[in-house]
Amino acid sequence: MSYKYFCGLLLTLSCIGYNAQVSDAVKKLAKPLDHISYAESSHIGAGGEESKIYNQFKKVAKIATNDELFYFAMNGSNALKVYSGKELFKRNDKRFLEIYTFYSSNPLIMKYTLGCVGKNKNIAEFLKDEVYSAQDYISLRDELLKNNKQDEIGKTQLKQIKAMGYGKLTEEEIMLVRKDLKKIDQKQN
Repeated sequence: MSYKYFCGLLLTLSCIGYNAQVSDAVKKLAKPLDHISYAESSHIGAGGEESKIYNQFKKVAKIATNDELFYFAMNGSNALKVYSGKELFKRNDKRFLEIYTFYSSNPLIMKYTLGCVGKNKNIAEFLKDEVYSAQDYISLRDELLKNNKQDEIGKTQLKQIKAMGYGKLTEEEIMLVRKDLKKIDQKQN
C-alpha cells in the first residue's frame, strides 16, 4: 500500500516540476509530441515530404528556452528527447554533454527515420550523428558566406542551413564538442 502512495507522490511532484519548468505556450506546442516514441528528419519518404513531427518540434524550438529544451531532453517523449538534445547542441548549450552522457550510460533505443530509411539506435548515437554531420553544414555555410556573389542556389542553401539551426555554430565549437564526446565514450568503455 505504501508503494502506491510513493508512486502517487512521485507522479504529483513530477507534474508540479513540469508545470514550473515549462511555459504554457511551450507546453501547448509540445503537446502533440508528448507521446511520440520515434523521431523523423525534416524530410521523409521517397518523395522527401516534410515531416509533420519535425515541423511541430521546430515550432516548439522557436519559442522554447534552453532550460525548457533541457527539461524535454531529459523528461519528454522520445521525439522530444532527441529533438531537444539536438537543438541544444545547435545552440551550443553545454548541457548537451550532460544529455549525451546520460543516454550513453542509460541507453534508450528508439526509431529515427532519416529520409526513407529508419534506424533503431540509442538516443546518444543519434546525438553523436548530429555532431558529426554538423561539420558539413557549417563548412558549406561558411563557404557560401565567403562568396559575395551568391547565385539563387547558394542563397537557397544558406537559407536552408540557417533554418536547420546552423546559423551561429562555429567549426571550433563543433571540434570542442567532438573532443568531449570522445572523452565521454572512453570513460564509458
